[in-house]
Amino acid sequence: MKRIFELSYEDFFRLKKREILNTIKHSEGRTVMAECVISCPPLVYGVSNLELAAAFGADMVTLNTFDFDYPFVFGIDDEGLSLTRPWEFAENHRIKTAENRENPDYIKNIKNIVGRFIGVNLEPVPEEIKDFPKGRRVSKENLEKVKFYGFDYVVITANPNTGVSSDDIIKSLELCNEILGEDVIIIAGKMHAAGKENVFDEKIVKGFAINGADIVLIPAPGTVPGMDVDTAKRLIYEIHSEGALAMTAIGTSQEGSDKETVKNIALLSKMAGADIQHIGDAGFSGIAFPENIMELSIAVRGKRHTYRRMGYSLRK
Repeated sequence: MKRIFELSYEDFFRLKKREILNTIKHSEGRTVMAECVISCPPLVYGVSNLELAAAFGADMVTLNTFDFDYPFVFGIDDEGLSLTRPWEFAENHRIKTAENRENPDYIKNIKNIVGRFIGVNLEPVPEEIKDFPKGRRVSKENLEKVKFYGFDYVVITANPNTGVSSDDIIKSLELCNEILGEDVIIIAGKMHAAGKENVFDEKIVKGFAINGADIVLIPAPGTVPGMDVDTAKRLIYEIHSEGALAMTAIGTSQEGSDKETVKNIALLSKMAGADIQHIGDAGFSGIAFPENIMELSIAVRGKRHTYRRMGYSLRK
């Protein structure tokens, strides 16, 4: 079995859910996920944030703020559209999202460009919060679209100030398993409080696994108040005891810190037993500083495997 940093371009299309999970487990804490905001122009004109994340060492790339009602990825779907003529851009944007909505190969075509496992965030936002986009909520309709488009995984989590609680996440997992089953990896947990509580309770993180999360995410040590390496290690032990994998997340804008901070968080997460290390999207323009993605990768798997992953970005 290949480890994740040994996968070729073709492997990212060939592997199914259980094979991907086994590959991650077999990689012994050396899997890197980068999250990207796709609803704003990318950091570098002419190339999407998703491509940048892949080029700097990510194995898994997560789309944040992707709206299933208006599917559009800046850096890819705006190619050839003029940002200097906003009235034309707005009209073309409407046409493009209408086309994307009906295209079963839409995300597959993006994956052809990026060459990595591609996932998407969905959020179980409480119904009383009316101004949150319907296309970004956990719902039967959106989960069916996850399968329709062929995403490799879905992340059930909470963006800042959404008011999502751990109970909201747990309640959503039954629907996720019912619809996604053995086709799509389910990741669940909180990177930060999101306007409610931080997660330090073993029963809660076990509850994510017991209720069907294949991978449970927790804040990385040093990213939220009180989350140190011992706390993370205790929570990861409980996650592993239920047969799930564990992911530590940098979701508190420290993805825009200096490289020493990122490397330190990465090593603490590895000491705690993380199977996957996530780096968030709050550097500039919806992506971590690209060099910080690379530094995280080097910290957990060295330059040899990091350069291999970066080099495979070019092999199609």
